[in-house]
Amino acid sequence: MKKILMAVVAALVFAAAAFAQSEQATGETITQVDVTDATTKIHFPAEFQFGKWKDAKWNAVWEISSSNIVLSQNDVVVCSFDGKIKNYNVVVGIKGLEISFDCDATKRSYKIVKPISTNTDLELDVVRHDVPDSDPNKHWKTQIIRQ
Repeated sequence: MKKILMAVVAALVFAAAAFAQSEQATGETITQVDVTDATTKIHFPAEFQFGKWKDAKWNAVWEISSSNIVLSQNDVVVCSFDGKIKNYNVVVGIKGLEISFDCDATKRSYKIVKPISTNTDLELDVVRHDVPDSDPNKHWKTQIIRQ
């Protein structure tokens, strides 16, 4: 029963964060941000947990901070997504908090899902745009484990 209650509370917190409006120092309300501009920074809801997650499928580490996502393999940065994203979207759905974006530099679309649970692992969903539909690595889903 406690786990169900915690999941409901987490969903409400995520929903409140998704619908909250930010205010600038001038008091002006921001209702939309142009995330198609390459100079736009990645911004996560304040409730999102930051840290590192291990992607066992590709032996990689996803490091999520308050303003960037960095993908590394063997301690070598493969991609820093800062300033390289477009179509950035945050949605609270029945699966949990979903963050999605596209990256022309990697020719992929990404979706990171934090399921409504007390577990800290994330679900990663990637679609490659540089391979034919018949390629077995065109679309993959994996769970990335909190480090």
